[in-house]
Amino acid sequence: MKYCLLLTSLVLTIASGVAEAAERLLTIGGSVTEVVYALGRGDEIVATDITSYYPEQTNKLPKIGYMRTLSAEGLLSMSPTLIIADAGAGPVNVLDQIRSAGVKVIQLKEGHTPAQVATNIRFIGQQLNAANTEKVAAQYEAAWQAAEAKIAALKTNPRVLFVLDHTGKSPQAAGNETAADALIKLANATNVMSGLFNGYKPLTAESIVAASPDVIITTSEAIQASGGIDTFLNKPGLALTPAGKAKRVVSYDSLYLLGFTPRLPNAVSDLATAIRKQ
Repeated sequence: MKYCLLLTSLVLTIASGVAEAAERLLTIGGSVTEVVYALGRGDEIVATDITSYYPEQTNKLPKIGYMRTLSAEGLLSMSPTLIIADAGAGPVNVLDQIRSAGVKVIQLKEGHTPAQVATNIRFIGQQLNAANTEKVAAQYEAAWQAAEAKIAALKTNPRVLFVLDHTGKSPQAAGNETAADALIKLANATNVMSGLFNGYKPLTAESIVAASPDVIITTSEAIQASGGIDTFLNKPGLALTPAGKAKRVVSYDSLYLLGFTPRLPNAVSDLATAIRKQ
C-alpha cells in the first residue's frame, strides 16, 4: 500500500513538472509561427498575429492583431509565458511593457538570407528546447542547397519589378534593402529598381515605364485587392511596360514569397521558374 502511494506521488510530481515546463507560447510573425510548427511544437502556441496563417491549423488560434501595431493589453490577455517575435514586431515600447510585466520576450534578428532562416530555426528551437532542432535545420539547409543548384543552372536573367499593394490602392515598388529585392537576387533575376532607392516607394508612371520590366512580381493579396490582374495592371505605368503589355505577372501569397520561412527553398525555386516561363 505504501509502495502504491509512493508511486502515485512520484507520477503526480513528474506530471506536475511536465505541466510547468510547457510554455504558453505566443508567436508574432508568420515566419516565427512556421518555424515553431516545423519543430513540431505548434501545440504550445496559444495565440498568433494575423500574419500567421500557415500551416492551416494556425487559423484556428486566437489572433492578437497585426505584428507592427501590437497592444500590451492584447498580448497580456493571452497569459503567455514566452513570446517569440519577428524582427519587425512592435512597437518597441509595447514589447518593453510586456517584459516589465515579467513575460519573457525573444525577438529575432533582421535578415533576408537563406542563412538567417537556418539561424532562426536553431534559435527558436533552442528557446523551446526542441530535441529535433538540428535535424530540422539540416533538412532546411539541404533543401536550400538543392534549390540553389537548380537556380544556378537557369541561363536567363529576367528584369523584374516587384509591386507591393495589399490594399489595392497604394502600389509601391521594391528597392534595395527589402525582402523582395533579396528574393529577386536569390532567383538570379534583376530588380529594375535596384540602386535607385532603399525600401518601398510609391509607383510613378514615368519611373515604371523607364524601368521597362520584363516581368512583374506581386502578391496574391495585391491581385485580389485590385480585383484581378487586368485591374492590377491599370496602376500607373504598368500597362505600358513590356510586362504589362504581355500580362507577364507572377504572384504568390505574401508569407510564402516574402516571409523567409522554412519554405524558402521552394519559394525561390518556384519564383525563379515562373519568371522565366512568362
